[in-house]
Order: sequence, then C-alpha cells, then structure tokens
Amino acid sequence: MSTTTAVDLRDAGKKLSAADHAGTIRSFYPFWDVQYRPFLNLAVEALPVERFDFKPRPEMMTARQVVLHIAEVDRWWIDHIVEGKPYVDYVVSHADPAQGFTDAYDAPDDASLIALLAECHLAPQRWLEHPAAELGRVIQFQPEKGPERRYTLHWILDHLQEHDIHHRAQLNLYLRLMGVTPPSI
Repeated sequence: MSTTTAVDLRDAGKKLSAADHAGTIRSFYPFWDVQYRPFLNLAVEALPVERFDFKPRPEMMTARQVVLHIAEVDRWWIDHIVEGKPYVDYVVSHADPAQGFTDAYDAPDDASLIALLAECHLAPQRWLEHPAAELGRVIQFQPEKGPERRYTLHWILDHLQEHDIHHRAQLNLYLRLMGVTPPSI
C-alpha cells in the first residue's frame, strides 16, 4: 500500500507548472504523473480484492476491467498507433453482449493492477521528454475496416490523459456503490 496521501499529492502538485519542463511535451502535462496517475493508484488501492468483479449492471465492465482498460488503452494508442507495435487486449467483449466483457489479462490483486498501470504508462511517458515541437506530429492509422485516420500526437496524449481521469472517476463511483469511500482528489 502507498504511504502517500491525497494531501501530499495535492501539495506537491501546487508547486508545479509548465515552466518546470520548458521545451518538452511534459510542459503540457505537468500534473499527469504527479497527481492524476497517483490518485488513480490510490483508487485502485482502495478497491477491495473481493469486489474486483463488481459492476453496477451486467453489460458494464467490472472494477478490475476498468483498470485493465486504462492500461490497455495506453499501450494501444502509443505502442500500436504511434509506434506500430503489435497489440494485445486486456479486456474483450463477452460472447453475450448483455454480459459485458471478459478479462484477457490475469491481475489478481491491487499490486498487479498498479504494476500493470505503471508498465503500460511507460509508453506515454517516453513521449513526455520529447521536444514540444513533436506535438504537431501527425500519426496515420489504417484500421482493418474503414478509412485511414489521422491524429496529432498532441490529440493522442490529451485523449490518454482525459481517459485516465474519466475512468478514475468511474472507478471512484464504483467504490461509492460498494460502500467504500474513495480517496480524495
């Protein structure tokens, strides 16, 4: 378990700005690794192992699947779309859509989920130290079906940061529905 508190994270973040990372992509994302991700980790740590398979409705992702999805999306966008590497799903659609999803990755406890989040977040982190001029780089992607798509690196990184925050909020809602007080953000 982490000994870092929400107050510690907020206090550390209050001292940061884009100026701390001038000229790098990280200057656009100074809080991602010092606040957003650590607060996500606190939510994962608050998740009782016996409630990993909780979901409010049958067609939704379980709490564990929400975390697996955050990790897989980091890898999908950066490793696969930006860098062209192979991709593996961590959560897949259930054969019966009314049942939602199935785990495709074994994560039996919060430590394994946090380790996976950290490992998969290395992909976006690699880009944060690149020069800010790289943000305008256009990434072309040809899906198996449909027209070619184009994204700027800036849009992809913004999407990933927003994705983290969105699903962290979802996980915090799940905690409340379980009767667990989520960590303060």
